[in-house]
Amino acid sequence: MPEALKAIRETTASFVEEHLPLELVRAIDAEDRYPSEPLAALVAEGYMGINIDPAYGGWGGNILDAMALYEEISRRLPVLAWVVGNICLYGGEIIGKSGSEAQRRTYLPRLARGEIKFGFALTEPDSGSDAASLKTRAERDGDGYRIYGRKMFITGAGVSDYVLTMARTSEDRYRGITAFIVDTRAVGYSARELQKLGYRGSNTCAVSYEGVRVGPEHILGGPEGIGHGWEHMVRLLNQERLTLAACAVGIGRAVLEDAIEHVRRRFPGGAPQGVQHRVAEMATELEAARSLAYAAARLEADGLPCGREASMAKYFATDTGKRLAVQGMDLLGGEGAESGADMQRHLRNVLVLTIGGGTSEIQKNIIARQIGL
Repeated sequence: MPEALKAIRETTASFVEEHLPLELVRAIDAEDRYPSEPLAALVAEGYMGINIDPAYGGWGGNILDAMALYEEISRRLPVLAWVVGNICLYGGEIIGKSGSEAQRRTYLPRLARGEIKFGFALTEPDSGSDAASLKTRAERDGDGYRIYGRKMFITGAGVSDYVLTMARTSEDRYRGITAFIVDTRAVGYSARELQKLGYRGSNTCAVSYEGVRVGPEHILGGPEGIGHGWEHMVRLLNQERLTLAACAVGIGRAVLEDAIEHVRRRFPGGAPQGVQHRVAEMATELEAARSLAYAAARLEADGLPCGREASMAKYFATDTGKRLAVQGMDLLGGEGAESGADMQRHLRNVLVLTIGGGTSEIQKNIIARQIGL
C-alpha cells in the first residue's frame, strides 16, 4: 500500500475512534439526525479537500484516497460517508472535471474548506434506472433558464447550499440534458425530507422546482455546457460505483467484526466447526469484494479504462455486503434483530447500496455488454 494511502487510512481510523463513538452512531440512526457534528469535525481536519486540486486548496488525492476515507467511516457511521461522498463527488469531483474555470475558482476553494455543501439531483418519481428519461425541464428565460419539475431520493437536498440538477433543455434523449448548479435559496426550490429504512440522517428528500431561475453562470461548464449534462454525469459513473463499493466494504467489516465478537462471547470454549466455517466464509467473501473494488480503483486512478471493473466491483461488493449482513443476523438471532441492535442497523444501511448508483441488475447489464453478450 502506498505510504500516502496508508496514512489516510490510519488517520481516518483514528478519527473514527475519536469522533464516532457507538453511542453517537446509534443516536443519529434512532433520531434520523443529520450528522452535523461529525461532519464539522471532518471539515476541521481538512478532509473535504481530499479530491480537490491543490491549486484550489485541496489535497490532490485520487479515488483510492477517497475510497479509504469512505470505507473507514462506513465501518462506524455509513451515513457520514454517504454525506461526505455526496459532497466530494458531486461537488469537488464534478466541478473539478466539468466546471468552467470561473466555476472552479468560485466553488472548489469553498468546498475544500468545507464552507459549502453540494447535492446531486437526477432521479425522478418516474425515472430511476432509466435516468435519461427524466422529465424535469429548463426553459429559456432571457440569458438564463427557469427549471420546472420534481426529483426524488435526493441526498442532502434540504441542507445543501447547491444541488447539481439534471434538466431537459431539448427533446434529444441524451444531448438534451443539461446540468445546472442550483442555489437552494432560490425562489421556487423546495425540499421535503423522506423517512427511510436505512441511511437515516442523510436528509434524503423529494425536491420540487417551480420556475427556479438560473443564470448562465450556473450552467455546468458555462454556456457551452448546454446539452452536455449526460456527458458530465457519465464521467463520474466509475467513481460513483467505486464509492458505493467502498461503503459496502466498510459496512461488511462492521458486520464481520460484530459477528466474530458475538461468536467468541457465545462460545467461550471455542465455537463449533460449522460456525467457524460460516464466519470464515464471510471473511473470505469480504476480502474478495475489497480486493476487487481496490483493483478497479487503481485502474481509475491511473486513468485506464475500467467501466467493466467498476460495475463488477459495485455489484459484487454491495451484494456481498448484503449477504454478510443477512448472515450476521442469522448468527445473532434475536439479539441482532432487537430494536437498536447494531446488526439490524448494518442490514438496513447496506440494503440501499444495491440500489443507489445503478442497481445490481443494471451493473450486470453493463458487465454483460462489456464481455460481448
